[in-house]
Amino acid sequence: MLPFADIDFYLLFALIVPLLYVTKLALRHMVGFGSAITFISLVYVVVYYPKPVQLLTFTAYQCLFTWVLLFKWRKLHGLLGSLLLALPMVLVKLKWEVDVIGFAGISYITFRCIQVYLDREQLRDRFRFSEFISFLLFTPSLLAGPIDRYERFKSDLDQGWSRLNGAALLAGWEFFILGLLHKFVGAEIVDRYWLARFPQESTALADMSATMYGYSVYLYLDFAGYSLLAIGLGRMLGIELPKNFDRPWLTDTAPDFWKRWHISLGDWLRDYFFRPIYKSLSGVQRLRTWPLLKQNIALFSTFLLMGLWNGLEAHYIISGSLFGLYSVAYNSHQHRIRKYKRDLWGRTPAWAVKAISIFIMFNLACFALYIFSGRFPFLH
Repeated sequence: MLPFADIDFYLLFALIVPLLYVTKLALRHMVGFGSAITFISLVYVVVYYPKPVQLLTFTAYQCLFTWVLLFKWRKLHGLLGSLLLALPMVLVKLKWEVDVIGFAGISYITFRCIQVYLDREQLRDRFRFSEFISFLLFTPSLLAGPIDRYERFKSDLDQGWSRLNGAALLAGWEFFILGLLHKFVGAEIVDRYWLARFPQESTALADMSATMYGYSVYLYLDFAGYSLLAIGLGRMLGIELPKNFDRPWLTDTAPDFWKRWHISLGDWLRDYFFRPIYKSLSGVQRLRTWPLLKQNIALFSTFLLMGLWNGLEAHYIISGSLFGLYSVAYNSHQHRIRKYKRDLWGRTPAWAVKAISIFIMFNLACFALYIFSGRFPFLH
């Protein structure tokens, strides 16, 4: 039973949420809030998750090496430590015969572990294994995020039972209803009555355009709906997961799109991939007088990694590369404006520039997502 995948999951947590509030009222002086959250996550993994052995084996591996990297191998280079934590995920992505660790959600757990490791200087003294396990296995965000940060998650646990109150329950319910409407109403309507009408193998421009726009709308409704469900259930359980989508179709630049689409992944890639790459490139003597080149290399590499993270198939790599090219083009344009004090738009009214830019970015994003979908007929 995967999170949010079938009615049994909803029935399970329709029972667990009230029991958690009853526990607060009756046993709050005997049972800690963090312990209760950890217990719920472990019960779900052991009893209901489709591949509990694989998930628990992987969690044991990550806990062991996170502890070793934090407290024993302190001088190991951050890149080597990150690769050690990412090794199981890499093997799965390479499609090696590693069924013992192959399961849904491995990428999101891996990113959480790498975040803790790379922030080790700030987190080492506050690291607690029980909280770390709860952070990795928290049921609402287990399968597909949002990608939380350990220090933020721990702050919720530290507030204890006060996190469970009527306001949290109401806010969670509102997010939950929105998620249901997005994922099981909006996305289903688009899939059944829009996408199903157009054959994927068709190379007719009208069919391809309809599929491109339809899939982009479907993906947004499905993924944003999932994120809203996760945030809603998290709130009901006293954990405030980060926002993952914020009106991405109203953006006018590639960087702004990724500040609004899959926000937690975009923020993670910025903090733990783009910035380290840019910092490393800054140490290359030949690049010290080429700041734009350094930025563009780091930008393109970040989005290429995003494509590779989704999978090694061509459509994932190309879609990631396209977003990388969009970002490089925008960054270069901004550099040109700063250098020559002149914009390509000239005296065009600001409102017109905004509208045209949104239109262009919307279509560029839809095309990259169309490639991502694997439905683009010329890649088959």
